[in-house]
Amino acid sequence: MIKILPVGPSLINTPFTDKEDINFFLREGVKISDAIDADLIVSGTFKKLLTFMLRFGRSKKYLLWTLEPRFSKHFIPQISYPLLPTFHVMNVYNGIFSDNYFFTPRYPIELNYKGFSGFNSKRIVSLMTYQAGHKWKLFYQGNDIDLCNLRTKIALEGYSRGILDIYGRGWSDKIKVGQSRGKGWREKKIMILQQYNFNLCFENTNWHHYCTEKIWDSIQGGCLPIYYGKGNSIYDDFPRNSFLDYSDFNSSDLLFDYIQNIKLDEFQERMNLCIQAFNQAVRYKQEKQPHQKLLQQTLLKIREILQ
Repeated sequence: MIKILPVGPSLINTPFTDKEDINFFLREGVKISDAIDADLIVSGTFKKLLTFMLRFGRSKKYLLWTLEPRFSKHFIPQISYPLLPTFHVMNVYNGIFSDNYFFTPRYPIELNYKGFSGFNSKRIVSLMTYQAGHKWKLFYQGNDIDLCNLRTKIALEGYSRGILDIYGRGWSDKIKVGQSRGKGWREKKIMILQQYNFNLCFENTNWHHYCTEKIWDSIQGGCLPIYYGKGNSIYDDFPRNSFLDYSDFNSSDLLFDYIQNIKLDEFQERMNLCIQAFNQAVRYKQEKQPHQKLLQQTLLKIREILQ
């Protein structure tokens, strides 16, 4: 029996804390243990893992496991620092996702935008925490794969033009319309989106198959997504000329001018392509079961480390 110890709040709502997932591991010969008996210590952040590395040294094995690209910025699956034991990494940059379906909703939608009315305002909404500054830069092979600063810049420029409303934490009260997150946020978010025609919904980080709920929620809320599609795998599931791809514009002025001049027919066509992609992704999720795939990948990683 393999014994593991998950540590830190960063593993809340992950396979290491979910009751059904823990039972899956137990059936496969992996059980939760205490620090003394554990063969493998798992954390979602290096800082938390480091405390155990200093305590136990090379007498234990270590795994940094996270779905959040900001919790681990390690681009290789095994890391060695001077005077520290080697630790293993399973994260966004090391293939933890192999498709776009992990955050896809479970159920299809039946919206159809033929005959859609109320389009005159062409309003845009952005729901995001204020994230700007040097700390959000993230470079890989000389390229900044952070999208937070760019998304913030676009949102502020849209706000200045009077065509974009901002919801979220950290923004000035003079700018934001309301808060984001909190209890019942999922339902509230969809209700907010239903009041708009377009949604600025870039991911925080640009990486292959890192596709969160952002684009799916936009479609479910009836908004045409403004997404960033260069350098990731979103076109595995979306046809060209469906969502508005900012990388096709590379200028907020060009993007906003395009939106102000878009015709109802084009909006309907793009939205229906997005709805078709949404529903197809729901079917793929049911077939491919990305959560079960992630469990199997994690189990294989644990066994590989402890061979």
